[in-house]
Formats: sequence, structure tokens, C-alpha cells
Amino acid sequence: MKRAVIAAAVLALAGCTVVNEHRAPPADWPQLEVTVEETGFWETQEKCGRNVAEVLLIGPALGCAYINFDEMRCRIYLWLNSVLDHELLHCRGYDHYGSTALRDYWETWKKENQNVQR
Repeated sequence: MKRAVIAAAVLALAGCTVVNEHRAPPADWPQLEVTVEETGFWETQEKCGRNVAEVLLIGPALGCAYINFDEMRCRIYLWLNSVLDHELLHCRGYDHYGSTALRDYWETWKKENQNVQR
């Protein structure tokens, strides 16, 4: 019974990781090559930067997207396929509402690489 309550709490908290409210991407966001890797529960937590304490306190990562402008790639790691559309939005430059992390990363990368021919 105690395990069921803990599992229910973790799953309820995990819901906030897939809220689909996003801000529009920068107009010049590049088209990135996307790869998707289905991973197990703990591998996803590792790839997405969640430790055991974070999993217990804020819930598990269901998936995440890693963007690398040097390679013009976006790698998606998924524990649950239901968050694929959400992670694809990040690959297309959509930040979570209230965040500018992807926009800031893109602007910083452009400034640091303005003289690099692609």
C-alpha cells in the first residue's frame, strides 16, 4: 500500500513536466537534425539530469531534448513515447512558457560563432 501511494505521488508530480505551454521560437531558429532514443527509466533520468532525490521530490523525467548547435542536432531521450511531441517542440525552438533558455542559448551561440562558415 505504501509503495502504491508513493508511486501515485511520483506520477502526479511528473505531470508538470509535460505541460504543453510554450513560447514561440526565434524566427531564425535553425532546422536541426533530430534523433530519438527510447531509453529505460533510470537511463532517462541520467540523460535528463535527474538524480534519485529529484525523482522522488519533483517526479521523474519522462523525456528530454538536448540541442547542440555545433552539430546542428537535437537528441531526444524518451522513457515514455507520450512526450515525443513535447520534446520535438523544443527541437524546433519552443521554450516552456516563462522561460527563455533555448532562445538565450541560440542567441549566445550565434554571437560566439558569427565568423564561422557553415
